[in-house]
Amino acid sequence: MPVCQFRDIGASVTTTDTFAKPNGANGLGARVREARRERGMSQAQLAGEELTKGFISQVESGLVRPSVRSLQILAARLGKSLDYFLGDEPLATSKRLVFHRLAAEAAVERRDWAAARDEVTQALASKPEKRERATLLRFLAQAEMNTGNREVAFDRIGEALSLIDASTDAAEIAQLLHLRGIAYGQIGQYVAAAEALESARDAMERHEVSDPRLRARILVALGTAYRRLNRTTKAMQTYGSALDLASGIDELRLAAQGYMGVAVSLYDAGELDGAIGNYRRALDLFTRVEDTTFQLQVLHSLSSIHFEMGKNDEARELAERGAATARMVHDEGMVVVAELVLARIALVNGDAEQALNIARHAEKVLTDQPVQRADALRVIGAAQDALKNYAGSDRAYRKAIELLVEVGDHPNLSTFAAEYATKLRARGETDQAFRYLEMARTPVTNRTT
Repeated sequence: MPVCQFRDIGASVTTTDTFAKPNGANGLGARVREARRERGMSQAQLAGEELTKGFISQVESGLVRPSVRSLQILAARLGKSLDYFLGDEPLATSKRLVFHRLAAEAAVERRDWAAARDEVTQALASKPEKRERATLLRFLAQAEMNTGNREVAFDRIGEALSLIDASTDAAEIAQLLHLRGIAYGQIGQYVAAAEALESARDAMERHEVSDPRLRARILVALGTAYRRLNRTTKAMQTYGSALDLASGIDELRLAAQGYMGVAVSLYDAGELDGAIGNYRRALDLFTRVEDTTFQLQVLHSLSSIHFEMGKNDEARELAERGAATARMVHDEGMVVVAELVLARIALVNGDAEQALNIARHAEKVLTDQPVQRADALRVIGAAQDALKNYAGSDRAYRKAIELLVEVGDHPNLSTFAAEYATKLRARGETDQAFRYLEMARTPVTNRTT
């Protein structure tokens, strides 16, 4: 069935707080035209999907005043700040605040964290009321989280939560708790992550917040927290609920994350064929929405599963595809993650030296990613064992297991400990093998959570 899409053509009705006389040699329209020509863009190119060529022509001629949203779109496409277009035009403080908030939101969406910080700073200078300030602090927390300043991010989230009340701002509180849950997950505190995400979910239910996209995002993150806590059944149920929601609102990216979550849970349960099927559904959707970050994660998972099933040719093809894609987007971390699968294939083929060299390089690159670094150390341990350097093998395996204990990654911990136990038993070190076999059966609880 054809879908009719309405587009904001960008015009706004004149009010006392809109732009005053955008005409003139130095007016807003002239600035838009000048910036467009500097970029070598036609009016149609500047309009894109959201606006129209006719509207751009009217703006440049000073015949219409763009709405807040439309000017934000124009500023982003022309690579200019909002102040460039506003110039000296009298603009009410409330309107300027809206401009900077929208610009901050757009910067967060395109992951331009420096721009997000700048726009939030300018918006906060307008002394917004509590609800608006909480939203701006959430944007700032996202910027801090994604640039490694997690302690600052936690402070911003806490400050934002202290400004608002669930009875009137339940949606914003749910978003902040969702962000807090993600932050806890990033540092391996999965119990705290699950508690924050459950609170976010409950806030939406208790106050009847109608935002299926936000609810689906919360459920995807909560499913991941449950999975990390080895609560596989609950993870599957939560991912399934997220997938149902995402499918119902035609949200492809969220649906893809739901399939990905189901795939991970099936993998943990040993249902590899089911995991592969769901990963492939996720890969198809991530490809359609051009989400390279998740494409790379799914390609890695698929290559790893095929390797575990003994399908080395398929594993190699998927790993090489992942490495090539990661190089295209200059993601060195995912390049070496993909190459670790190739190292494991080399090890199976009897080339322990090649496997060791690849894994050593990967371990150096992945210093700030404990789970992936542990995987590199696992390969180092296996390669050193094959080369009969048992002391080196022990160091690598034990460091890998230590990292997984620290972050509470029970599924990987079980796999690594069982593999190491097998190596120890083959050497005749029965007591040590039994110790690690027990760890594989009953993973150590993460004491930091």
